[in-house]
Amino acid sequence: NSVSVSDILRASVCPMQLYLAKSSPADFSEPLRYSVAKQISYHLGDELDAAEIREELKLTIPDCGEEAFRVLDEMLEECRKVTWRQALTYDMQVDSGKYNIHGRVDRVFDDSFSIIKGGKAPTHGVYASDRLQAVCYSICLEEMYGKEFYGRVEYLGSGTIRSVVLSPSDKRVFLTALKEVEKVRRGEVPRPIRGEKCKRCRFAEKCRPLEKPHTLLERLKKK
Repeated sequence: NSVSVSDILRASVCPMQLYLAKSSPADFSEPLRYSVAKQISYHLGDELDAAEIREELKLTIPDCGEEAFRVLDEMLEECRKVTWRQALTYDMQVDSGKYNIHGRVDRVFDDSFSIIKGGKAPTHGVYASDRLQAVCYSICLEEMYGKEFYGRVEYLGSGTIRSVVLSPSDKRVFLTALKEVEKVRRGEVPRPIRGEKCKRCRFAEKCRPLEKPHTLLERLKKK
């Protein structure tokens, strides 16, 4: 089976998270803000009719309530300040035979694509995981159509459009993450990437018992 772009993104954050997610797929539900942004995305470049999108959310979000409508109104207020292009295709399935990966692109145009995000844009550029996602989609689209595609990330939480200019280092990050996914698929137990994100990781309690110290210094610290 080919590797999903979502697995590549998880591995780039922490390979251990991907390893544990494989046995707990239900732990990854769609965030509310993304669900709302995703529904708005089908209307970008056209009239942003709040009443119409509300009705769509009632169908697409289980137990849709006031919080979803509050987020919708907040995003629409920001999105109405921006001129958007209307996509040619939505949710396009893409793949690369060369790298054995596949994914689904939110919005595709004749020469570019857009990735939809429910949060606000960073002060500059795009977030690292969003940049990696753009690398994956660029690789797939260029292989499929034999021409270059440039990417954008659309942060509907702030009504911001950011272009992504890819560099050789971005592609090295992709290759590293892909190798980590392949290791997990072979059943190898990866080393976690420790950092601030550990405090918010839903797998924190499952992760620690699996971690093994690899050096004498690490063993001493464990004592």
